Amino acid sequence: MKVYHSILLCLFVSFFSFTVNAQSFKAEARTDISSIKIGEQFKLILEAQSPPGYKFSFPQVPDTITKLEIVDRSKIDTAVLQDKKIYSYKQVLTVTSFDSGYYPIPPLTFTYQQPDDTTTHIAETEAILISVQGIRVDTAQNIRDIKMPLKVPFSFAEALPYILAGVGIIALILLIIYLRKKFKKKEVIKPAIVIPKRPPHEIALEELKKLEGERLWQQGLIKQYHSRLTDIIRTYIEHRFGIIAMEMTTGEIMQAVRNLNIESIIAEKLSHLLTLADMVKFAKVQPLPGENEMSMQQSYEFINAIREMKEVTESQTQTAAA
Repeated sequence: MKVYHSILLCLFVSFFSFTVNAQSFKAEARTDISSIKIGEQFKLILEAQSPPGYKFSFPQVPDTITKLEIVDRSKIDTAVLQDKKIYSYKQVLTVTSFDSGYYPIPPLTFTYQQPDDTTTHIAETEAILISVQGIRVDTAQNIRDIKMPLKVPFSFAEALPYILAGVGIIALILLIIYLRKKFKKKEVIKPAIVIPKRPPHEIALEELKKLEGERLWQQGLIKQYHSRLTDIIRTYIEHRFGIIAMEMTTGEIMQAVRNLNIESIIAEKLSHLLTLADMVKFAKVQPLPGENEMSMQQSYEFINAIREMKEVTESQTQTAAA
């Protein structure tokens, strides 16, 4: 008798456990319609419900089931039911067929695991039968030509985007042309250098002698003195080497002179007198009397040194020609 009761108890517990297990996870597959025409589409809805903590996976549905073709798959949507006691998961597959007939969707298998349990359980859905109907053709009717596409009038609302796009492109082109004209760098026209008929060193030495006789710096006109002095030297460089020295800075002049392979001692004299003049004109430096005289002396030395270089070069050229 006790053995009989034990067997009944075990069966009851097993049945109760199976019932709870069956109620804890639910899986379903359904369609929105059961019959379609060739080429039409229908929805295959896969849905699972479970309490929190369950691990599960949706069935891997192939792209083709018999002659039913899956054309789209949605993401799995999640919803909370019964105050977070049940979670619902849904995926929608879009299906079609191009052959008439009756095609079954076989049972689909969900797998799941209960919380704190490594055992894998399965839940299968019921099979579904889909009817795909062909297009009925009335053979009694005459065969007709295919109708040409209907002409739809082109409205202003449809043309407006193209008009606006065209106007925008034209406006952009005009803006680019305007900006290019506005910011285009004007061509720098270099002033022509008029070379005097007399030798440049003669004119420069005469101007230096004249400036020296005016005694400007002795009268306190130091800025005027150095401005006149450097103008004489710049003009001499223009006439002698064809360099636009009057339009150049001291640094640009020195770079151009160095490119002429002039001796460094001569270049240093030129650099010193030009630099001192810049300091007087722009930094309001007051040179000592000796520095004013030194600038004049360096100007004479620079011009005479350049003249001697020319004479030596010409002499060597005549000797080589002879």
